[in-house]
Amino acid sequence: MKALSFGVLLVMTALSSAHAQRSPETLPLVTVDCYQSFAAKTPLPELPSKEIAIDGGNLDTPLIRYRLQVADKRTLKIIKDPDRAAYRTEYGRSVWEIKRDFTSLHQIVGWREELPGGIVRLFTFDFEDLLLSTIDISPARSIAAGVELHVMRCSKSI
Repeated sequence: MKALSFGVLLVMTALSSAHAQRSPETLPLVTVDCYQSFAAKTPLPELPSKEIAIDGGNLDTPLIRYRLQVADKRTLKIIKDPDRAAYRTEYGRSVWEIKRDFTSLHQIVGWREELPGGIVRLFTFDFEDLLLSTIDISPARSIAAGVELHVMRCSKSI
């Protein structure tokens, strides 16, 4: 009988956490500007070069690479190059289009974008530490095949 009640409890826990993942959630209201802090690029393992290029920072005044803004508690507005009109792009991601981990340990969201040339860009943003990361994965058949990581430190906008 104890095994049966434990099994029922286990099934109920799994179902309730699966339901919690599908239930509508809101995002914390925040607007942040993100500046590149670190970048690294490495070729794919099957390619002959084993070099890793690292950019540890620049002493020039940093450009705002991204501005992230939660518009209505359900939409994350992403603005790339907000201060350079010629390069500025803007779009939004609904809370339903992003993966999120808002447990007691984390407040992290992530999403994926398909770029020209078969490049896949993965984004992660940590609402607590205000860190934005992008990982670009170029296909093995391209000239610039490899993985490129960018870590950006963000600060709250006024």
